[in-house]
Amino acid sequence: MVCNPCLSLLLLSFVSYYGAAFTSIKTCRCHRRFSTSHFSSSDCANEVVFSKRSTTTFETTFASNRCTQESDKNVLSPTRLRKFLSRNSTQKPTSYRIVYDYDELVIGNTSSENTTTAVMLVHPIGVGIGKWYYDRLLNSLADANNNNVQQGGRMVFISPDLLASYTASSPIRSDSGQELKKFPLLNITDWAEQLGHLMSEYEQKSCEEGYEIRNWAIVANGGCAPIALKVAQSAVEKSAPFEKDLTNIVISSPPRLPFFLEGTDPNRVQRSYRTLSGVVGKLFWIYALRKEGKFIETFSKRNLVGDPASLGNHWTPNCVSAARHLGGKSKYSTFAFLSGALQDGCRDSLNSLKGTGVKIDFIRGTDRKQTRRPKSYFWKRKSSSVKPAGVETEVKQETVEEYIERNGNRGSTSLIGGRISLAWEDSKGYATELIKLLPY
Repeated sequence: MVCNPCLSLLLLSFVSYYGAAFTSIKTCRCHRRFSTSHFSSSDCANEVVFSKRSTTTFETTFASNRCTQESDKNVLSPTRLRKFLSRNSTQKPTSYRIVYDYDELVIGNTSSENTTTAVMLVHPIGVGIGKWYYDRLLNSLADANNNNVQQGGRMVFISPDLLASYTASSPIRSDSGQELKKFPLLNITDWAEQLGHLMSEYEQKSCEEGYEIRNWAIVANGGCAPIALKVAQSAVEKSAPFEKDLTNIVISSPPRLPFFLEGTDPNRVQRSYRTLSGVVGKLFWIYALRKEGKFIETFSKRNLVGDPASLGNHWTPNCVSAARHLGGKSKYSTFAFLSGALQDGCRDSLNSLKGTGVKIDFIRGTDRKQTRRPKSYFWKRKSSSVKPAGVETEVKQETVEEYIERNGNRGSTSLIGGRISLAWEDSKGYATELIKLLPY
């Protein structure tokens, strides 16, 4: 029998939208293995017919794991602290190789004389979610190619699996070839550095193929917005591994403003992740995938879409297939999300982007229904000092669009059909609005 109290706790955590959703990267090599975008029988059901599939390999030392060790020093006794420092002073970080896939779609004028706007698509994080989340959008972008892109424009859309999601769930030790059985707690920086590294790699690849990347844009859904903002922060601070300017951020189904301004208690996040990575999380994963994902389908229809029919025939099989891939190790990205790893606040990123000319725009669904705000033990935010009543009321009432506009980053909003999973629910509307928002 599944432990009902434990599952109830997890289900409360899970009643949020799939949104969320590397570390010091040392070397990288791209394997340039392309094929038309059809899946083998072992892959997720696929609807994309125009994109290419690529595989890339890189090395990482898990900066988030080092941060965990640093935070542990605060709770050690003096004797144990001396042992900790002695043990770690000469210990070199372990490097891991991670292989993962990404999809690529090129639209517009493919002449090598045209510069390219490259768009990084950041998929949400949840049970079985991966790059396939953007399959419908890539199809719609390809269909809209002749009508929406001006003559002379060229755009490329890149959709990778995030670290610990679907194909990116099998880290291998570089020195011994041993597979890492369990991911450390991932954080915003981990995923942001993964994307920054792929962007750098893609710039080099495009240059070798005769196409110059002019600028970058990044698209994220819901709780994964902090990843996009972190990538943009590294770009404006000139610490990113890629060279071209990042000019646009598009966030669909954005959370409320406090999500971007307030952080969670890091110690609580650590404890929550340890809990979820144990028996409780294992039971939840089994429960979510039983009966070919009946829980996933029911949950998705009730919480993630406006019209249940918009899920179609591929959503649930994709979730189940990706969640079972590589022994189910993609659960660690979901557990990191549920623990609150992506709710660390974005004040630093937003302050860095203020007055830089980077445009941040939003896409919202016209179906705003929501029975109640998601609550969870894992998502309690760290307490802050008491502020004057007038200031606190003003912050609570301000929308994220208003804050972004006041921050000098435009903050326009486009409305399309759907509720939360907009790129899946209304891919045609999403494609149309996305192309309008991006320079080409």
